[in-house]
Amino acid sequence: MVGALLGAVVALGASAQIPAPAYGGDGKQPVTLSSATVADPHQLVGKAIAYSPRLKALTSFPENLVFKVTWGVFEVGEATLEVKELVEFNGRPAYHVVSRANSNPWCDAFYKVRDVNESWIDAETLDSLGYSKKLREGHFFRDEWVLYDQQRHTFLSKRVGRDGNFSYAAGTTTAHVQDILSAMYFVRSHALTPGKDVVLDVNTRENWPLIVHVAKSERVRVPAGRFQADLVEPALRHEGLFIQKGRKLQIWLADDAKKTPIMMKVEVFFGHISARLWKML
Repeated sequence: MVGALLGAVVALGASAQIPAPAYGGDGKQPVTLSSATVADPHQLVGKAIAYSPRLKALTSFPENLVFKVTWGVFEVGEATLEVKELVEFNGRPAYHVVSRANSNPWCDAFYKVRDVNESWIDAETLDSLGYSKKLREGHFFRDEWVLYDQQRHTFLSKRVGRDGNFSYAAGTTTAHVQDILSAMYFVRSHALTPGKDVVLDVNTRENWPLIVHVAKSERVRVPAGRFQADLVEPALRHEGLFIQKGRKLQIWLADDAKKTPIMMKVEVFFGHISARLWKML
């Protein structure tokens, strides 16, 4: 329930192939993605690195956003979005993004949520290098990660069951693929025009299209203050970040340089869940 929010907006990706940008990192050596070489994406994380002008700026870096989550009139928990640091990830410079959702003690009594999503965004291209998703929503359980080889246009994925059994999957992707979390940050770096649709491709073990409708610009009041914001409505075909079920998803992005997420709302079969910006740390 608390997990039914912070769904994804996905970026426009060019279809032309480009050479791999040169990165002069001296941390861990990159590995070829296969079930024999990667058991967990965190083993690909190397040292922290400093920002430099040769990297592509992420307007939200650094960022730590805290949201109050409500179900109707009831407060049920908190969610966070954080661009934590720049690190080496499989030999590439990467922004490390972490998103969490936790239900409060009252909600825990009947629907406990402990969700953690991570993404590693290439700091030279803003393409996704991979994501990890650990969802605990009531009886629902999901442990899954997907890694992308942006030059070969392939992915490697692993899904782990509650009993510890796991399976790998592999396949092809479109060029400049985004995951469900990195996509929000990519879109935030672009101009949004009310009335326009953005048609996108994402990969969550499958390649699928997403239409993001920029519905309108309006004033929005949240605990953090009052903002002029663009309302965007992504049509999710597969499960999103914190969502195992959901219908209409709406996200309000501040109409400023950072396009900070101000509010998110998703319809579920028993009402709607909202996340409203509380603090910007």
